[in-house]
Amino acid sequence: MQHKNRSAFYAGFSLFFCFGLLYASGTIQQLFYQQPLFGMLAATVLAFFVPAAGLAYILRKKGYLPGLRLGFPHFRMKKVLFAIDSGLTVSLLVVLLNTMYLNVAGTADIELTVSIVTADSLRQSFVMTLLGAAVIPALLEEIFLRGVLQPIYEKLVGTWPAIVFTSCIFAMLHGTLNNFIGPLLAGCLYGYLTYEFQSVWPAFIAHLSNNLLYLVTLWLTDTYASFGIWEYFSFLSVIILLMFLYLTFRTAEDLFEDNEMPHFQRRKLPIPQTILTMAFNPGFLVFTLAFMAKAVFGLI
Repeated sequence: MQHKNRSAFYAGFSLFFCFGLLYASGTIQQLFYQQPLFGMLAATVLAFFVPAAGLAYILRKKGYLPGLRLGFPHFRMKKVLFAIDSGLTVSLLVVLLNTMYLNVAGTADIELTVSIVTADSLRQSFVMTLLGAAVIPALLEEIFLRGVLQPIYEKLVGTWPAIVFTSCIFAMLHGTLNNFIGPLLAGCLYGYLTYEFQSVWPAFIAHLSNNLLYLVTLWLTDTYASFGIWEYFSFLSVIILLMFLYLTFRTAEDLFEDNEMPHFQRRKLPIPQTILTMAFNPGFLVFTLAFMAKAVFGLI
C-alpha cells in the first residue's frame, strides 16, 4: 500500500509540474516569436514529455512503476476503424455541444483552436501546423495521461475510476470551465481505447482524428465564411455525427461478437476511499488549486 501511495504522490506532482509548464507556454512561445508554431510545438513537448519521462524514470527507479502501455498492439482493421470512428464521433459531438452552448450564451463565433493556428497558417506552413496543432499534442498528451498516469491509477483503484479520473485531469489541463465537458467525454473515450487495446496508440489515433477534424473545420469555416457556411454548420454536424455514430456502434458490435472487448478490472476500493486515494494527495491538490486559480478566479 505504501508503494501505491507513493505512486499517487509522484503522479500528482507530475500533474502540477505539467500544469506549470503549460502556464509558462506563453513565455516559451515568445522566445520563438518569429516562428510561433515552432514555439507552440516546443511548449507542448516541454509540458507533456518532460513530466511523463520524469515520472516514468522516478517510478521505475523506485520499483513502483506498473506496466506502461506504450507498445504497439496487434492491429486489426476493425479496431483501427473503431478508433477513428469513435474519435470522430466524440469530436463531432463536442463541436455540436459547443455550438449549442455558444448559441445559448449569445456568442457569435466558436474558438476552434489556439489563436496562432489559422487557415493562413495551414496554407503557408502545412507540415508545421499539422505537427504543432495535431500530431505532437495528441501523441504526447496520450503518452503522459493514458500511457503513464492511467496504469498507475488502475493499479490503485481499478479501471473505470482511473479512466474517469484521468479524463477529469485531461479536461483540467485544457484550463477552462466553458470547455470542460468536451475534453472530459473525449478523455473517457481515449482511456477506454487504451485499456481495450492495452496500448496508447489507438487512443492516439482517436485523439489525432479529433485534432484533424478541428483543423479541417477551421479551414472550411474560414475559407468559405463569405458563403454563409455557419448557417448550415450545426445541421451538417448533426448529419455527419449520426453517420459516424452508426459506424462506431456497427464496428463495436462486430468486435463484441468476436469477443475482442475485454472486461474492466473491478473497482478495488469503496467509492469514498477511491476518491481519497486518487485526489487527496499533495501534488494533485496543488494542481487542482492552480486550475481553480486560472480557470475560475483568473489569478494566473
